[in-house]
Amino acid sequence: MIATGIIILYCFLFSFVILFSIGQLALLISYLINKQNTTGQNIIPDQFPQLTIQLPVYNERYVIERLLDSISKLNYPKDLMEIQVLDDSTDDTVSIAKKKIIELNTNGFNIKHIRRTERQGFKAGALQNGLATASGEFIVIFDADFIPEQDFLIKVLAHFKAANIGMVQTRWGFLNSKDSWLTMAQEIGLNGHFIIEQEGRNKSGYFMNFNGTAGIWRKSCIHDAGGWEADTLTEDLDLSYRAQMKGWKFIYCPEIITPSELPNNLSAVRSQQYRWVKGGVETSKKLMGKLWTCNLSLPIKLFGSLHLLNNYIYIFILMTAVLSVPVMLIKNLYPEFGTFFKWNMVLILIFLINFIYCFTAIRKNNKSIIHSLLEISKKFPIAMIVSLGMSYHNSKAIISGLIGRKSEFIRTPKLNTNSGENEYIRENNPGRLQISEVFLFLYFLCAVITGIYLNDPGFLSYHILILSGFGFILVKTYQEKY
Repeated sequence: MIATGIIILYCFLFSFVILFSIGQLALLISYLINKQNTTGQNIIPDQFPQLTIQLPVYNERYVIERLLDSISKLNYPKDLMEIQVLDDSTDDTVSIAKKKIIELNTNGFNIKHIRRTERQGFKAGALQNGLATASGEFIVIFDADFIPEQDFLIKVLAHFKAANIGMVQTRWGFLNSKDSWLTMAQEIGLNGHFIIEQEGRNKSGYFMNFNGTAGIWRKSCIHDAGGWEADTLTEDLDLSYRAQMKGWKFIYCPEIITPSELPNNLSAVRSQQYRWVKGGVETSKKLMGKLWTCNLSLPIKLFGSLHLLNNYIYIFILMTAVLSVPVMLIKNLYPEFGTFFKWNMVLILIFLINFIYCFTAIRKNNKSIIHSLLEISKKFPIAMIVSLGMSYHNSKAIISGLIGRKSEFIRTPKLNTNSGENEYIRENNPGRLQISEVFLFLYFLCAVITGIYLNDPGFLSYHILILSGFGFILVKTYQEKY
C-alpha cells in the first residue's frame, strides 16, 4: 500500500516536469519555425526623438565609471539625450559617480544625479521616481554592469516605427562567460532564454518580457500599464505583462547584443536566482487570473501561463529527486512494479529535449557543428549539475513567494572582472553552508551507494548527477566562506 502511494505521488509530481519539458519543446519548435523572420531593418530614424537614459545603481563602486563612460560614447545628439543616474548607494559609489557626473556635465551632457533618502521600492521605486521627472519620449534602461555599443540607441529606436510598439529588448552578451564552471552554467541557461525563448515567443506572437536592462520603453506605454510597481521582486516581468495585456506590442532584437557581466561567486548567483524565482512566483500570483480574463487567443494564454509558471519547475525537480530514492528501492524489492519502470524511460527523453534545447542555443553562436558539439559536451553536464544543485535554494524561493513572505531586493554585485577587483567576495560574502543541503548531499550519497549495491545503472546515473550538484554547491560555499 505504501509502495503504491509513493509510486502514485512520484508519477503525479513527475508529470509536472514532463509538462514543463513539453513547453520547452514547443518553444523550441516555435523558434525553429520562425527564426528566419526578421524584426525589421536597422535604419536611421528620420527624426531623433527626445529620450531619457535611466541608470539604476546601488553600491556599484567597481563599475559605475565604466558604465558612465560607455553611456557618454553613445552615438546620439547630446541635446536630445537626458541621463538619470538613479543612485540609491550607501557607499563610495556616490562620490565616484558625482565626480564623473561633473565631468560629463562639463562636456555638455544633460546628466542628473538623483538620490533618494530611502530605498523604498528598491529598483522599481528608483525607476518610478526617475520617471516622474523624465523628459524623454523614450526610456532607456541599463543596469550597472552593461556596456552598450555606440550605435545601440539608433539601432533599437529604428524598431519603434509603429505607434503600438511599447518596448524593444536586446539580447544580453557576456564578458566573462568562460571564467569558471559557474559562469559557463549561467551562460548556457541565459542563452537558452535569450536565443530560443525570447525569440520563439516574440516571433510566434506570444507574450515576452523586458529583462530589466538593455532595452527601450515608450514612456506612454509605461504610464498606460500603470507604471513600475514594487509588490514583486521581478518588476520587469510584472510591467511587461501588464503592458501587453493592455494591447502594447513588444519586439525582441537578438541581433543587437549588449555585453554584460555574469556573477562569478555562488553567493551572488544565489541572491540573483532567489530574486528571479521568487519574483516570478509573485508575478504569477498577481497576474495569472488577469491573463485569463483578457480578450486574448488561447495560445497566447497558454504560453503566457507556462512563462509565468516556469519557475515552479525547481520544486518539482527537488521533490521527484527525493522520491526517486524510495522509488528505486521499490523497483528492486517489488518485481510487480516492473511494467511501470519502462515508463521511466521518459526521463531520458526529458534530458534529450533539454540537450537539444541547449545545443540549438549554442549552435546559434557557432557556425561549425563540430565546435558546437564539443562545446555542448563540456557545458551541458555543468549546467545540469549546477541547476540540480540549486534546486533546494530555488525551492525555498518558490515557497517564500507562494506564502507571501516579503524580502529585500538583494542586488547582484558587479565586480568589473576585467579590473581584477574581488574585495566584495572577500569582505561581504554572505554565503554559508545550509544544513538542509548537507543533508541532501548525504541522502544522495547513500542513494548512490545503494544503487551500486543493487546494480541499478538507471537510477545510479541519475543520483550521481544530483549528488554532484549538491556536492558542487557545498564545495563552492566552503571555498568562498573560507
